[in-house]
Amino acid sequence: MDIEYLLILQNLRNAVGSSLNSFFIFLTNISVDHYILVPALILFWSVDKRKGSRVLMSWGTSLAMCALLKSTFCVYRPWIRDSRVQPAEEVLSGATGYSFPSGHSFSAGGFWGGIGLVYRKYRGIVAFCIVYILLVMFSRNYLGVHTPQDVLVGGVFSLFCAIASVKLCNYLDSHPDKGVLVFVIITLMTVILLLYIALKPYPEDYVNGVILVDPRKMTVDGFKDPGRFYGIFLGLFLEKRFVKFSTDVSTDKKVVRALFGAMLTIIWWLAVANPVGKLIGTNWGYFITQASTPLIFMTLYPMLFTRLEAKKD
Repeated sequence: MDIEYLLILQNLRNAVGSSLNSFFIFLTNISVDHYILVPALILFWSVDKRKGSRVLMSWGTSLAMCALLKSTFCVYRPWIRDSRVQPAEEVLSGATGYSFPSGHSFSAGGFWGGIGLVYRKYRGIVAFCIVYILLVMFSRNYLGVHTPQDVLVGGVFSLFCAIASVKLCNYLDSHPDKGVLVFVIITLMTVILLLYIALKPYPEDYVNGVILVDPRKMTVDGFKDPGRFYGIFLGLFLEKRFVKFSTDVSTDKKVVRALFGAMLTIIWWLAVANPVGKLIGTNWGYFITQASTPLIFMTLYPMLFTRLEAKKD
């Protein structure tokens, strides 16, 4: 049934040409990585720190959950399961590793689901978030890189992650004395997840002497998203204890924070974190470099702009 659905979309894609491809590829490209992290950080620095912290945690938790599920189920991509499926060539380079669940659906659901929750009083914002998530989910089917169950699990589970993240942040706000305990628990859970990803057995199936999915590459990929999650959580923990900046500042300060922060975050992500991770090439190397971006820009950068603003005043 799922393969037949993809074949119907494939015939539609071939009939209408590449015009819709470009739209859906653009939509999915801006639903991951720094395209999500930077807007979440801007919300955190310049708009509403409380809401921003919850959106960041929602996104990070969704990424960690996706890594857990991918490593557990090890489901092959649709074209491996059925050679009739021919995904759009433009997205093949990014559609590596296992298929279930959809990482793009988890990423979009984690971010936009978090936005919808913290702005749930505004129906227009909630409606936009729902439509956007559904479009991202559909795009992964339309482009032929995921089955319906891949995207459904990504979308639904990311909503659960968003709810759990908001509740956890609310709990920490109302019980500040429990911060260290929660830090220890989250740290232990992250270590257990990483050990699970690194040590569990993975299928090693070959076609014409070529392995379908390299387990070593999957373990490396599996460390990236938990790294982003832990960098976000550690950033929130340290900021709450040592920085304590406020978004109750003038508009010009908010704009400066957002512009410089966005520029520095993108530079760090593209020129430092990703290249260094590839250079190190190990599980823990990727974990540390991926954790570095949210950690730095949720602690050191707020510390910097807070001091500069105080000096200017």
